[in-house]
Amino acid sequence: MNVKLLVRSKTFIIILHILIWTGLFLLPLLDEDPRHVTSYHLYRNGFLMLLLAGFYYLNYYKLIPALFLPNRFMLYYAAIILLLISICGINHLFATFMDIQYNHVLNRPMFWRRFTFPIFPVLFIFAFSIAIRLTNEWFRNEKEKKEMENEKLISELAFLKSQVNPHFLFNILNNICSLARKKSDDTENAIIKLSQIMRYMLYDSKDEKVSLEKEVNYLKNYIELQEIRLSGAVAIDFIIEGNPEMRLIEPMLLIPFVENAFKHGISYLDDSKITIRLMVSDQSIVFRVENHIARKIAGDIHEESGIGLKNVLRRLELLYPGKHELSIEDNGLEYKIYLKLAQ
Repeated sequence: MNVKLLVRSKTFIIILHILIWTGLFLLPLLDEDPRHVTSYHLYRNGFLMLLLAGFYYLNYYKLIPALFLPNRFMLYYAAIILLLISICGINHLFATFMDIQYNHVLNRPMFWRRFTFPIFPVLFIFAFSIAIRLTNEWFRNEKEKKEMENEKLISELAFLKSQVNPHFLFNILNNICSLARKKSDDTENAIIKLSQIMRYMLYDSKDEKVSLEKEVNYLKNYIELQEIRLSGAVAIDFIIEGNPEMRLIEPMLLIPFVENAFKHGISYLDDSKITIRLMVSDQSIVFRVENHIARKIAGDIHEESGIGLKNVLRRLELLYPGKHELSIEDNGLEYKIYLKLAQ
């Protein structure tokens, strides 16, 4: 059994409490000669432990959550003082009864000494129960806070991913529409590529992580669709170094960078070239995208980069905190993206 589960189990907690109270019960008897410990001492000490245990659990489970935590301090301390007086009185009455039963009446200590005897044990139990309860409340609040943060991150990631898919599909459908208008023979091939892309988006992209190989195939299909649309008007190099088969990555993470290159790096006025390089090693995944900046949008690339690139930046912050390196270089002529994911 997992140690954490064992420690948190009700059975373990009950046994631990029994052992603690048993230890407190025996503690005052350790200074006594075992030959002098009688049933009188056991009854007296046992009854006091019952009073202290009752006070601890009443304070821990009822008074603290009902009065202390809601900041009703006046009522809380009034209840504690009333309980303290009650415990002292009940313990005094029981001690008197035991003295009579065991003929200790002549050797009884003074009234106030006996009456106030439980004060220090009660104050110790009071401080201990407050400390334990507040510590548990702090850990519980921290756990709830983390759970809320995780739920918020999951919701935000789901929202970001839902934005990427329609944005990407919008561009692809525009490409196929353009081919259909031209009555291109590549329209059928483009639809087949789109179906493969859709299969990846509908089934694989729902997973938290996917094989890097699937993400690469997804990029290849997208690039081939672009090549069909552009009919050789742009030089495209897609270079893969290393083995992507055994590596995992967040789905749809790389496509916005490639999409951005095609959106802003294609010019019918000048020669256009897009270079995409993926380098896979045991320590990291490095992704580079370089493209010329078309003259008609030079200097405007950041404002027109679309929601896809903005979303991937946010997803990197959420999914790879402290484990990613991203640099974007824009010199007016070329646009370069460098992304490194540490494994």
